[in-house]
Amino acid sequence: MTPGPRFGLGSIVKHRDFGRGRVVAYDDDRYVIVFPGGNAKSVAFSFEGLQSEGDPGDPELDRIALAVRHVLGDHGWLDVDLELGKRWVGGTLRLVPGRDDAPPKDIPIEVFLKKLIGIRDKLRVLEQKLNGHPSLSGEEKLELQGYITRCYGSLTTFNVLFGNRASWFVGQGDREG
Repeated sequence: MTPGPRFGLGSIVKHRDFGRGRVVAYDDDRYVIVFPGGNAKSVAFSFEGLQSEGDPGDPELDRIALAVRHVLGDHGWLDVDLELGKRWVGGTLRLVPGRDDAPPKDIPIEVFLKKLIGIRDKLRVLEQKLNGHPSLSGEEKLELQGYITRCYGSLTTFNVLFGNRASWFVGQGDREG
């Protein structure tokens, strides 16, 4: 029987050859770990040269949380107010054009955050589908995972809107510390 994952998503691990990295995904028998510089590697669960640095996380809880979030989101049961930081409730995002002859555009922050949450959740589903894809090679999965990780990194500016750090976008630079 193939061993299951020992480390949860987001866990910092130390690889005997590659150094410190962060677990960003896993499939049936391998982790996807991003190392400094965006270098992503696929590492077997059974590899003995991989140790936890800090909290190893809970892989089973990760799978359950993702499944629950997916089901709740599909049925419209997730409420943006649960994720929005208290100071932003009722707030407005104002887009001010660079020209004086164009009016500013106001967007309720709840509407904006709902769209961000939709992007985040779709990226998470894309990660799971990518890692479970039967015909992509390990190298192809790692390359595509790198693009997803960089997408998360591009969205980290908006983390200020979230009330709970667990909801944040996490990019490559943020994953190391």
